[in-house]
Amino acid sequence: GKVAGIGQTFKPDEFTYRVGASFVKPGVYTPDTSFTASLFGDREVLEAYTRTAVSASVGLTHEFTEELSGRLFVNAARARFDDDEYGRRDFMTVGLAGALTYDSRDNAADATRGVFLESTVEPFYEFEYGNAAVRATAEARAYYGFGEDSRFVLAGRVKLGMLAGASVAELPPDLLFFAGGGGSVRGYAYRNIGVETPSGNIVGGRSLTEASIEARMRVTDSIGLVAFVDAGYVGADPVPTFDDRLRIGAGGGLRYITGLGPIRLDVAVPLDRRPGDPSVAFYVGLGQAF
Repeated sequence: GKVAGIGQTFKPDEFTYRVGASFVKPGVYTPDTSFTASLFGDREVLEAYTRTAVSASVGLTHEFTEELSGRLFVNAARARFDDDEYGRRDFMTVGLAGALTYDSRDNAADATRGVFLESTVEPFYEFEYGNAAVRATAEARAYYGFGEDSRFVLAGRVKLGMLAGASVAELPPDLLFFAGGGGSVRGYAYRNIGVETPSGNIVGGRSLTEASIEARMRVTDSIGLVAFVDAGYVGADPVPTFDDRLRIGAGGGLRYITGLGPIRLDVAVPLDRRPGDPSVAFYVGLGQAF
């Protein structure tokens, strides 16, 4: 179970809630195959929309090698969305979700060398509007450490996304693309980079382009410093046209190295601030941003 948003507001009806369960059984068919089933109920309150939903998934994950793994799931969801652009809408989706992941990083929480590659494909059918659609993403991360004990690390990340098959108005907003926030474009409000409508509202898009670069330096065995630049673009069409401005955020951070990974404190500013975006943003987490 989870309750989020406390402190931003003290109204319980504006909190984000999640309750549910997952069941995992390893060693199905082969020692490297796991069966997973889950059922969740959510109420998610975001700047762009409010989502109330029940979702279920069942599927398999398989480790082909130590570095290569894959997964295939069947997903179903019933959701109600409220937003300023389209009002109240109901969606019912059923689909597949497949992914391949290649991970050669030496440490997932604080990598100094290696690469991370992941591609996903999610075909689905939406029953309320009668649309078939497909959502796909591809992400690459690379790390290069140098100096004694790799005290200096250059890290980069690129992510692309595409959703085709229906218009934005007839697709569930949580399957559309947004950017902004920690792990995306720091300095901007969470999921506040999207497509601006003629009425001035922000809705999700059907294409996504994100990129980040970080320069990491370990000052002592337990203290590190980071400088970073993030960029992101969300487009209305499945193929990006870059007819809107690329959003860029920049900043720096402090890392406190622990046995579980670095405790992360980042400070970022948006270089193209718009209404709803902070003038400066702070992020705290465990592990590097990517």
